[in-house]
Amino acid sequence: MRKLLFAAVAVAIVALQPRLALAQRIAGPIKSPVAATLPVTTSYGTINVLEVIPATATSAGLPTGIQDTTGCLIATGAGRVAPNGVNPTITFVGNVLCLDPGPDGTFASYATGCPAGTTPVVQGIKLIKTEKLSPKCPDVYPAATFTQTPATTGIRTWWTLKHTPCETTFQLRVEFACVETTPGADGRTAIVVTGVRENYWNFKVTLTAATLPWVLQALHVEPLGVCEMPCITDEGLYTLLLTQAGTIATQAAALPGSVLALNTAIDTMEATIVARCFFTLAVWQVNASGVILPCANVPTWGNYTIPAFTWGIVDTLENPCCCKLITDLYWLKQTLIGNNDP
Repeated sequence: MRKLLFAAVAVAIVALQPRLALAQRIAGPIKSPVAATLPVTTSYGTINVLEVIPATATSAGLPTGIQDTTGCLIATGAGRVAPNGVNPTITFVGNVLCLDPGPDGTFASYATGCPAGTTPVVQGIKLIKTEKLSPKCPDVYPAATFTQTPATTGIRTWWTLKHTPCETTFQLRVEFACVETTPGADGRTAIVVTGVRENYWNFKVTLTAATLPWVLQALHVEPLGVCEMPCITDEGLYTLLLTQAGTIATQAAALPGSVLALNTAIDTMEATIVARCFFTLAVWQVNASGVILPCANVPTWGNYTIPAFTWGIVDTLENPCCCKLITDLYWLKQTLIGNNDP
C-alpha cells in the first residue's frame, strides 16, 4: 500500500514542482483541497555531534585467548598500564555521523509533523555539507559547500569525523507530502494530499575544551599508511600536548575570570604544534626508477620520551594532523574568547 501511495502522490507532486502547490486528485473525489502555497518548513535546530567519542572496546568484550591491547602491555601481559602515567593506550576513537535512511531509503523517519490520520510520503531528499574557511590552514580546510541528492551523487549516510573540522554542518532536507486516503462512493480509493512539508535537520560537528584531549588521543591511534606509526610520533610530545590540552580545559572551566590565562594556554599549545610539525605530501617516496618506497621518510622516527623530541607531528594530505589540531584550537578560541581572525 505504501508503494502505491508513493507512486500515486509522486505524480501529483512532480506535476506541481517547484512550488509543490497542491491538492491533486489521484483517484475518486477530492477531499479538503489545499491552496497553492509553499511547503510548511520546520527546522529542528542544531544537533551537536563530536569529532571523537570514547572507545567501547574492553577486555570483557574480547573472545577467549585474545589479549586486551587497549592499554600498554607490561611483562606479565596483563592489565591496563598508563604510558608515562598519563592515559591508557586506546581511550578515544573517531566518531561518525550516521544517518539512517530506513529500509526503503527515503529517510521516512525524518518526515515528521503530518496531521493525525495522514501518511508522510517523501518526495525529495537533499544533504548539504558546509565547511567554514580555516584561516590557519586554508589549503586543507577551504570554505566549501557540497550538495548531495539521490539523483546526482546519492546520499552518503556514513561520515567519519576525526579529520572533520568543528563548525562543519550537515543539513538534511526532507520534502514530503501528507497523504490521506478515504474510500470513495464508487468503490475507488480517494488519495488526497492535505499538505506539503519540508523538514530541516541540522547536524554540527562540535568541539569543547573538555573534549580537546580526546582529539589528541584519537589522532594518536591514526597510522601513517602502512608505517604503523601515529601522526604524533613522539611519546614525550604526546604527553606534553595532553598536559597543555588539560590546561586549556581547566582555564575554560574557570571562565569568565580566566580569559587571559585561557588565551595564553591556547596560544602555547598552538605554538608547540607548529614548532614540532613536519608538513609533507605523503610519507612514501618514488625513486628514480619509479618504484614506490612506503614510509621512506620515517624509519628513523622513533618514539622517545625525553625532552628532545624525535620527531613530533607528521602532517600529510591524507592525515592532516597538525592542521586539524590548529584548526580546532582556532575555533575553540573563537568560541570561548571571541573573534581572533589574523
